[in-house]
Amino acid sequence: MENAFLSDISEILHRDVEALMNEVHLISEENLWKSHPGIINSAGTIAYHLCGNLRYFIGEVLGNDGYVRDKIKEFEPQYFTKEILIQEIRDTQLSVRNALMKITPQQLLNPMPDTPPQHKGRSIQFFLIQLSCHLSRHTGQLNYLRRILENK
Repeated sequence: MENAFLSDISEILHRDVEALMNEVHLISEENLWKSHPGIINSAGTIAYHLCGNLRYFIGEVLGNDGYVRDKIKEFEPQYFTKEILIQEIRDTQLSVRNALMKITPQQLLNPMPDTPPQHKGRSIQFFLIQLSCHLSRHTGQLNYLRRILENK
């Protein structure tokens, strides 16, 4: 990875996936799949969605790692253990790292394949920034929900 942007976005995504993992470590098993009035998704759902989003767009679309996303399932009630969710986050981190290592600086200006309609035609570089912002925003939501549920 000899490109400043690729190096920076890789570092930011790694840092923010670590922050996501830390939030999941901090929430109790009891509260992982609970929500709060006025908040639709549980902390577990938010984390699982973030994994699906990153693994699909970076791991599969850019890295061709074979990941098959089921976005509808990401938002269905899940009740697997925190340990399983943390492993999913670790797998996501590895998938993202491996995919970013394959991208060349020249590819960054190419249109991002398979984007949602509102991002059609945007560059890979733009979409990597978008994915980073999405990760950060939802990790903050998870932090807020965790502190409400854990009374901290």
